[in-house]
Amino acid sequence: MFKVLHELRTNAKESGLRQAIKMMFKKYGWKVGLVIFMYYLIRDVTLYIILPYLIMKGFFS
Repeated sequence: MFKVLHELRTNAKESGLRQAIKMMFKKYGWKVGLVIFMYYLIRDVTLYIILPYLIMKGFFS
């Protein structure tokens, strides 16, 4: 997985992020879309649901 992220980063530096994502979709297929979707799902659930809930319950105080 880290190899793929490194490849995405180097391609993004060379040809831009949009083109790098297109290249990753051509190479790895729908798996890239699933990984991107899962990343944003986990990030957003953590930021907008779990953290506010824990703050409201006084977990961090």
